Amino acid sequence: MTAHSEIRISGTPASSGVALGPAVVIDHQTVEVHDRADPASAFATAVDEVRRELQSLCDSAREAGRAEAGDVLEAQSLMAADPMLVDAVNTALAAGASLAEALTRTETDIKAVFAAIDDPYMAERAQDVGEVIDRIRRNLAGVDSPGSGLIETPSVLVARSVTAADTALLDPELVLGFVTETGGATSHVAIIARSLGVAAVVGANGVVDSVSDGDPIALDGSTGDVAVRPDAGTADDFRARRAAAAAELAAAERFRGIGVSFRGQPIRVSANVGSRSDVDRAVEVGAEGVGLLRTEFLFLDRTEAPSEQEQFEFYSYAASSFSEPVVVRTFDIGGDKPAPYLEVEEEENPFLGVRGARLYAHCPDVFETQVRAILRAAGTGDVQMMLPMVSTVEEVTELRARIMQTAAGLEDEGVAHAVPPIGVMVEVPSIALTADAVAPHVDFFSIGTNDLTQYAMAADRTNGSLDSLQDALHPAVLALCERTVAAGRRHGISVSVCGLAAADRLGAAVLTAMGVDKLSVAARSVNMVKSVVDSLERADASAMAGEALGAATAAEVRRIVGAALDRP
Repeated sequence: MTAHSEIRISGTPASSGVALGPAVVIDHQTVEVHDRADPASAFATAVDEVRRELQSLCDSAREAGRAEAGDVLEAQSLMAADPMLVDAVNTALAAGASLAEALTRTETDIKAVFAAIDDPYMAERAQDVGEVIDRIRRNLAGVDSPGSGLIETPSVLVARSVTAADTALLDPELVLGFVTETGGATSHVAIIARSLGVAAVVGANGVVDSVSDGDPIALDGSTGDVAVRPDAGTADDFRARRAAAAAELAAAERFRGIGVSFRGQPIRVSANVGSRSDVDRAVEVGAEGVGLLRTEFLFLDRTEAPSEQEQFEFYSYAASSFSEPVVVRTFDIGGDKPAPYLEVEEEENPFLGVRGARLYAHCPDVFETQVRAILRAAGTGDVQMMLPMVSTVEEVTELRARIMQTAAGLEDEGVAHAVPPIGVMVEVPSIALTADAVAPHVDFFSIGTNDLTQYAMAADRTNGSLDSLQDALHPAVLALCERTVAAGRRHGISVSVCGLAAADRLGAAVLTAMGVDKLSVAARSVNMVKSVVDSLERADASAMAGEALGAATAAEVRRIVGAALDRP
């Protein structure tokens, strides 16, 4: 093999699209922080400057119309001055730690908190913590960060990692795509790339050492394929993929505001949201309601739980924005004390500990306050309630009884409210396996394919070395989904999917063919998913689903579904 021969690398698909162009390599190097005569004062100054820098970048991003980048940078600006971070560093300094030691210790501890949260998006915020503390280190060391501002001609950005600041500064007309060695499909790089319509592949191990500035590079953000210095045949293949992706995106736009069906049954395509700006984007693209309203954003980065009124206003805002249902998931927070007002002991394995619904017994007042807010919002619009991380029938019946008790309290107080349909997340295999026993106690199922895959495959989704086991189209995961769908059909309740698999072209197809009646995805994917559902009417969906369920590997499932969709 010569230094100029083609190299193929497989990464994790992060943002659909195909990019070909010269590489620009950005390699963030670590910096050394030296002690100061007054380390606490130096740290306070650095925090203040970093907070202002991030807020300035946030403002610039929003002025440029990049709302997602602005949201990430604003969150990082608040994080820089958050007492959770500042107090931890100052406590370490007071105990005799050096500035470098205090920052490293704090970064490790806070990253562990975010990584323990039962939500892929929130777990990825551990990377935000690292970025904020790295920026503080660089401020203390007087070292600037390399950034995507280095790109002067249309290029593909290659890096071990890309920060939120990098993405805020980029010009989407110049950045054709991202390839990074770190990050996941829910990292901020992936989120911002998707919002900008820029192709991205993450988790491409070894790509930085395999490419030099100016080398031609191609990537497919739908498959995770990367080719460094592609030969003529490979380059032609990626150009064909790019043309097909562009045609597919253009075709999807005709579904904006239009409903789709499969075998005569409507298939609702709704949005996953976590903020008011997310709600607004979902309305803009014509989403059919909200299939997953993440409420964790209201509970984190603060010293006390949000008030009933604050929650009520947010839930009501979402409900008033749609004529279709808005599904509010009760707070889904992990162990390891992710919030100071939730009294939970530290756990050696938080992913298998007190998370989601299991946490509510430890903070009954916080749970009751949220339920009150949801019930009140249900009196103003089409709101549904969803319980996360349940694993037994007993948990479901107990939580439902607590919800009804809260409703009775509101009735006694004369407070306007309504008891909404109550459903559960199917993200623990035990619920899928006992779906027939659970179904009589709920009004709907919503399959969370991210965690269901993690638990079915016994593979920590935050462990990059196990990415190959995180494919929700593995036959074992599909079998659990099929069992859930069958139970829902027998008991006359709806079954939706709100995990990343629903936004995967092949995932949306096979799940719909199996009988799922609602798919909930990020706003940008809504019309693409509608297009996929519509195309199923022209495919032999029954044969495809049966063959997929009988497959031995995820790769085989993808081949089967892809062939069925692409058949003329």
